[in-house]
Amino acid sequence: MLDRVVALLLLSVIFVGGMLFMSQNDSVAQAPPTATAPIPDKAPPEAAAAPAPAVQAQPTLAPAAAPEPQPAPVVTAPAAPETTPAPVVSAPPADTTAPVVTAPAETAPSTVVTAPPLPPIKPPMSEGERIKSVAAKFLFAAKQLPSLGKALAIGYYPRGCLQGGIELPTDGPTWEVMRLSRNRNWGHPELIQFLKTFAPAAAKATGWHGILIGDMAQPRGGPLPFGHLSHQIGLDVDIWFMPKPDRTLTKEERENISAFSLVAKDGKHVNENWTPAHIAFIRTAAEMPNVERVLVNAAIKKKLCEIEGSTPHSWMDKVRPWYGHDDHIHVRLKCPADSPNCRAQPSVPGGDGCGKELTYWFSEKVLHPKPSPAPSAPKKGLMMADLPPACKEVLAAPAKPGSQAADSSR
Repeated sequence: MLDRVVALLLLSVIFVGGMLFMSQNDSVAQAPPTATAPIPDKAPPEAAAAPAPAVQAQPTLAPAAAPEPQPAPVVTAPAAPETTPAPVVSAPPADTTAPVVTAPAETAPSTVVTAPPLPPIKPPMSEGERIKSVAAKFLFAAKQLPSLGKALAIGYYPRGCLQGGIELPTDGPTWEVMRLSRNRNWGHPELIQFLKTFAPAAAKATGWHGILIGDMAQPRGGPLPFGHLSHQIGLDVDIWFMPKPDRTLTKEERENISAFSLVAKDGKHVNENWTPAHIAFIRTAAEMPNVERVLVNAAIKKKLCEIEGSTPHSWMDKVRPWYGHDDHIHVRLKCPADSPNCRAQPSVPGGDGCGKELTYWFSEKVLHPKPSPAPSAPKKGLMMADLPPACKEVLAAPAKPGSQAADSSR
């Protein structure tokens, strides 16, 4: 900007000076010749040879065409770059780019972030340590095949195991096994024989096509990871109140179909699913000679007492109320004679169970229990040390020869 102002001032000075100079030339060129004295006819030789100074200077000032090649400059503000382009002030190319400051590796090495040292690798856990530290339900659930050895029910129904278990075929003439993926269709040989005898008898007594069998035991018994506290020694089985259909169910249906309940929402009565065939179904199971208990919902026991309680029936003594059991019966067999380490079920009190003892099951604390406070830490469940010592041998024993591998689709 300063350069522009200076340039304009210089142009103005030149212009003014030029104008003054041209005006002087014009005035001199156009002025009349200077008056001189008349020349006499005979002038002295000196005067004739020396012209007057004014006449000699005249030719140098006379040309009037000199300004034509030098027109007066017109001073105007530059409106476009082509007339008087504004000076562009730019730094040298090397200075226009921002300097990139990089520290040489040898002068300023980059900081290396290292992770803290890893903890020392623990030595692999021995089999003995694993058995001591892992809950028994996970150890037994991992065994897909029964153990080698004679079939034995070991321990008590909710605290024991099964040696030499036998698999019930998933399909029979009058039965089908449900929930195949659980791999719980194993039991003591006496339980297998009971089901093969009971299924056709129940079908005949009820008019059904057969029965649907739920959980029995795992291949080696023991605690289950979910669903039951008992079913550990191969002498318990759940049988649905739902009749077997007149066709073979698919694997998907066996996994997804739910048994229907026979108990009303109030928990005190049976619902519309109840039929006389269910009385025959329960009675057939209770009359089997090696049956210890038939567990049902209290509302079902109450209904049986209303119908059958007027006259004494020995089979009614075995039918006892227990929590749940609204959609199936739970049959428990007596300890087999060849299983000395099997602990027997205590005998039921005298009577058919239709007296005052039944009233307890319809109390407020049973029908609407208060929620228990959440435990501070989840319980591990039974450990191997809580089971009979023989169960450790059952768990560690090789698989029984000839046992079929559990179907992966189950």
